[in-house]
Amino acid sequence: MIKDDFYYILKDRLKYAEEYLLNTLVFIKSVKFQDDVKKEFFKNKIFFYLIIEIINIPSNILRHYQYLISVFNYKRAEKEIQMIKNELSKYK
Repeated sequence: MIKDDFYYILKDRLKYAEEYLLNTLVFIKSVKFQDDVKKEFFKNKIFFYLIIEIINIPSNILRHYQYLISVFNYKRAEKEIQMIKNELSKYK
């Protein structure tokens, strides 16, 4: 099959999607790591932990919402990469 403009657009999009996937994965892993650090830090300070969590409820809700959006976008980017690779394979 002859490679037209759409092929090169898909190649560029694949490169961008793979970078986005990597960046999103880094964000997800950093959030999990921060949660682990927080659990370890507050292991013996339960009362202090509860006070901090109550004070930061709005921030924690927003942070969790951003985390869920990132997980959703990661899965969507994985699917997009798979579909782009399938489309590119038609050109070979």
